[in-house]
Amino acid sequence: MWALAALASISVSTDAAAQDRIWNRYSLEDLGGVFVRAEADDPCESVGVTRRDVQVNAEELLAESEVELLTEGEMLRNPALPELRITLLCVLGEEGASGSVAYSVSLRVQQAAQMTRDTQISLPEAVTWWSTAVGVAEAGAVEDALDEDLRTKIEEFATAYLEANAEEEESGAN
Repeated sequence: MWALAALASISVSTDAAAQDRIWNRYSLEDLGGVFVRAEADDPCESVGVTRRDVQVNAEELLAESEVELLTEGEMLRNPALPELRITLLCVLGEEGASGSVAYSVSLRVQQAAQMTRDTQISLPEAVTWWSTAVGVAEAGAVEDALDEDLRTKIEEFATAYLEANAEEEESGAN
């Protein structure tokens, strides 16, 4: 309920948080691709946004953008364990907000990382890049609103990934 109240003040979707800066794109260099995992909570599923559809659409968009996609097996054999995790969360309106749905779209790259101060410490999952959007839509329009925000975030990731790896290719060619 509090989440809906907090998000209800937002009439259109907006970026809540992002970590897509030139200085941190280095974490996307030479990953060799990403495995896509999508998650959608029950309220999102109840308004027609399914985890499977989100994953298929995301993979299609990334393939069109020429981002290298990995199967789960390929990801597990990659030393970085690179995963693009997409999480959709929805809150259905109650009482005065009936018919409204507050939502968030979150993309994050998770990969294995090693501490520089003590190289004996490794983390199998560290978030190295992320971007999030939140919004509110009428129940009948939430699927389109989520799809639009998801497309925007995937395009943002694809741009960051391709730019990070283009710089790697250019420096390797010299």
